[in-house]
This record gives sequence, structure tokens and C-alpha cells, in this order.
Amino acid sequence: MIKFTKGVILVMKRFFTAIGVIAAALALSFSAASSAAAAPRVPVDVPTPVKSRIESTTDTVPATTVVPASASEQRTCRARFSEGVNHRRLAEVGSTILEVIPAGTWVQVSCERGSGGEYSACGLTSDYWMEVFWNGAWGYSAWSCVQDWEYTS
Repeated sequence: MIKFTKGVILVMKRFFTAIGVIAAALALSFSAASSAAAAPRVPVDVPTPVKSRIESTTDTVPATTVVPASASEQRTCRARFSEGVNHRRLAEVGSTILEVIPAGTWVQVSCERGSGGEYSACGLTSDYWMEVFWNGAWGYSAWSCVQDWEYTS
């Protein structure tokens, strides 16, 4: 009788876990569909840098670029890194290191992340890079090491 009860409990756990996974997947799919239709917004908890050094919403933009109708000012951004990161000439691991940006230092950055060569830094593997202005030069640093990111204007 005990073996039968343990077996039934195990099957019931698996059954209810499967139902929970399906319900979560459905909830996420509805959430993604509704948020895709909503106006674009900047997430609070995850830095999502964007494309250029200064994002101008008044300049001519490509047809594929989505610009909110209410946007009419230039935007600049800044970030700080959780660890000291290499400031590289190109968005590739083998690129020349210009300097090391100390952890916690606020630096001017692009308002978009860009892709480049794959790297492992700050406990993550990624191919996203942040264009960074440091000590008079633009270069690239590991996006996975961004601790804080914000628009400055």
C-alpha cells in the first residue's frame, strides 16, 4: 500500500508541475503579445542600451527604426560597470585594449547595445557590447558587466 501511495503522489506531482508549466507559458505568451502592442518603454531592472552615441529623435531615421511619436529631443546615456572592464578599440575579444575602466565609474555610453565577437565576462557569455567614451576615446566594453544604465537627457 505504501509503494502504491508513493507512486500516486509522484505521478500527481509530475501532473500538477506540467499543468503549472503550461499555465506559465500561456501567461507569458499573453503578456508578450500585450506588451508588444504597448508603447515602447525602458525596463527598470535590465540595462538595454541602444544604437548610437547620441540617439536623436529629430534627425532622419531609417524606416525600420521605431521612434515614439512623443519623442523630440536628443538622448544621451551613461553606465557603470560591476567590475573593471577592458575598453577596446573594436567589439571583439582580440581587439586592442585602450585602457581598463575601473568598476563603479560612470562613463558616457551609446544608448544601444551592439553585437560583436563573443566573450565571457562578469560571469556571463555574450556577444553584446557597449560603445563607451572613456578618457577622450570611443571604444567598446562588455555589456554583460553593466551594473547600472540610464538616460542622461
